[in-house]
Amino acid sequence: MESSPKFEPIQPRFLRYRNHYKVYLAAFVGISTLLILFWMFQLLHLGWSQVWQVSSPELFFSVGFLISGSTFYFTWLKDRMKRSVQVYPTHLLIHQSKESVKLSFENVESVSRVCWSVFYFKMNDGTKFYFNSGLDRVDYVWEGLKNARPDLVSAEDYESFRILLVQYDHHQKRKEWFFRHKILDAMNWFGLPVFFLFGAYILQAREVLIHHPGMYFFRLFMFSLLILLMTTFFFSLGLKKFIFDRRIAEQLDDRNKEKARDMEFEGVILHRSKLLQMVLSCFMFTLVVFSDLNLFSVTKVRDEVSMFDLKKGHSLLVDNRYNCFNCRFQLKDGDLVLFGKGYIGQVMAKGGDMVGEVSQDKSGRMIASENVQEVPAGFVAIKSANGSDIVFIRTQELIGKIRRD
Repeated sequence: MESSPKFEPIQPRFLRYRNHYKVYLAAFVGISTLLILFWMFQLLHLGWSQVWQVSSPELFFSVGFLISGSTFYFTWLKDRMKRSVQVYPTHLLIHQSKESVKLSFENVESVSRVCWSVFYFKMNDGTKFYFNSGLDRVDYVWEGLKNARPDLVSAEDYESFRILLVQYDHHQKRKEWFFRHKILDAMNWFGLPVFFLFGAYILQAREVLIHHPGMYFFRLFMFSLLILLMTTFFFSLGLKKFIFDRRIAEQLDDRNKEKARDMEFEGVILHRSKLLQMVLSCFMFTLVVFSDLNLFSVTKVRDEVSMFDLKKGHSLLVDNRYNCFNCRFQLKDGDLVLFGKGYIGQVMAKGGDMVGEVSQDKSGRMIASENVQEVPAGFVAIKSANGSDIVFIRTQELIGKIRRD
């Protein structure tokens, strides 16, 4: 008589953290590398003084990006990329590299929701274990706790949060195949920024001299990245909140409805949303170019300049369009300008004009000009901050006009 086959129980699947975090990490490393190389070139070429005086907002933005991204990786993402969770009827097994931690449901003192999909188990010894939708099918963890310890959470709270976790889980899964529309994604994340950078250069170079191409293109790149991230976040959050979440809630509330995801429906919605995102991004790119938003910067006064009534530490708006004499935005005699390595001065004359120092006698009467000189072609005469010296600088050293109106 043949013995019946022996079946081993199927082990719970491993719940792992999302694969798209690796894409985020690769993008962060790529952008960080470009930023570091760019600022190293700027510092070697211009020096710290000019970089700080002229480009401090962009430098702050870059440093903030590097610090926040690195902090997120080392404090949260690094460990979770190697972590997985298994849900058993009586406990959880949390695997971290080659080590495993057993979390028994009977030792859970309380469960608390933090925000969004974040919740934690507080153990009897005071230890807290956090979970969120970054973990694939995190609702299994929530369901396992409810089945083992129904005394910790009411049926109403359990069901409402379970629906929320499923909604966030589907939202995260849509991110995993976000780049499935390859042509649209290539147009959106590569074609549009490239067109924006070179289109803006072609249009603005007709009216403004681009003395510092590196910083010019860096600012355009910064605007393009911010616009793409903003529009992506806007559409992703809007679709989740007003379309996909409602559909999931209806499916879970109605027992007669199919509970499986409608992948075709979600694909069509995402495809159309990307088309709308491209349209919105083009509109915002156009707004940046035609408002010349990228041609403004902010600087701080390093030392008090009583001659021009400027206080130390005050922020000044610099209009980088005003950096030449024969352009649409022309500098005029008397304009305050930022030039060279972050210096402030007043325009006295342009190339071909005569300029000289005027002194006074003891009674205060003006006497004839001394040291009269002709400003060389390609140079501009600038009255320095001390009010007595006049220096000739190359037009290429002009950064922009200081706006005080």
